[in-house]
Amino acid sequence: MHSVIRTSLSGLVTSVVLLSLTVGLAHADDPPDLDCPVGQVPGEGPTGWICIPVTDPGNGGEEGGEEPDNGGTEPGSQSCQDESGKKIPCTTEHGTWSSSHNCYANPMAPQPAADQTAYWKGNDPTTGSIWVCAGAGVAIPANTWFVPGGAAPPDPGEMAETIVKAMPLVKPTVHMAPQPPLMTYVGLETWLWMGESQWRNVTGSASIGDTTVSVVAEPIRVTWDLGDGIETCTSAGRKWEKGMSSDEQTDCSYAFQHVSDFEPNDVFPVTATISYAVSWTCSGTCIAGAGTLGEIPGFTSDASTIRVGERQSVVVR
Repeated sequence: MHSVIRTSLSGLVTSVVLLSLTVGLAHADDPPDLDCPVGQVPGEGPTGWICIPVTDPGNGGEEGGEEPDNGGTEPGSQSCQDESGKKIPCTTEHGTWSSSHNCYANPMAPQPAADQTAYWKGNDPTTGSIWVCAGAGVAIPANTWFVPGGAAPPDPGEMAETIVKAMPLVKPTVHMAPQPPLMTYVGLETWLWMGESQWRNVTGSASIGDTTVSVVAEPIRVTWDLGDGIETCTSAGRKWEKGMSSDEQTDCSYAFQHVSDFEPNDVFPVTATISYAVSWTCSGTCIAGAGTLGEIPGFTSDASTIRVGERQSVVVR
C-alpha cells in the first residue's frame, strides 16, 4: 500500500511518497526492518509502519519551521463532527462515525450473500463490504451501503495526526525594539515581533486508497517567554522602524518589571512559540467528513537576549 503526504510551505508543494506496511502486529516498541530513504525514519501511522521525513532544526531563519530533536509536538485530542457541528468521538464502542449517514456504523454481520443484489447494488462483493448504522435494527437494503476495500476506511483523525507531525510548523525569529544589544529599561514598552511571513496557515494532506485527508494549522497566538515574565500576542506583532515617533502603536509589546543585572551575563533570555488550531477534512471514502486535533504548539524560536536597566531621575536646582 502506498500513502502520499503533501505539505505546503509558502506556495511550494512537496510530495513525499511514504512506503507503508500492511496492517499487522507491528508495535511502537518493536519497529519492523523498514528500509527508509535518506532523510526519513520509521514511524507508526494509521495503516502500520511508514517512512516519515525528518529535518534538521536549522538556525531559526526567516523561513523557520524545522522539526526539533524531540520529534515534534503531540496533537490534542481527536474528534469528529455531527451534522450540527458538535464535536464527538470518531470511534466508540458503537462503531466508527459516518458523516455521510450521521451515525456510528459497523460492517453488516453476517454479510449478504453475493446473489443478494439489492444490497450490493452492482458492486463486486469481493472488493468491499456492506455497512449499517449501529442501532438501526434489521439491516435492509434501504439502510445499508457499500464500503470499498472490504473493511472500514482508515480513520481520518489518525491520518491527520500523522500528517501534522510531518508539517513544517513555523520556528519563529525573535525581534525586539530596542533591538539587542541595545538596552531597554524597566517600565519601557518594548516592541516584540517576528517576520510577517511566519504568521501563516500551514497545510498538509495525505491519501490512503480512496481516502484523502487535508489538514490546516492556523496560528492563533504567540507566547513570548521574556525571562522576566510571559506575554501572549494574537499576531506576528508590528515591526519597529527607525525614525518612528513615540505616538506609534503596536499590538505586541512588554514592559519589563526587573533589571537584568542579577541574571547570567546580565541579560534575560527571550523565546517565542506559535500555537496553532488544527482542523482536518476528509474526501473520498470517509468515516467522517471533518474534525479537529485541537490546539498544538509549533516550534520554539532560538533564544535571543536583552539587557534591562533602570532609569532614575535626578533633581537639579
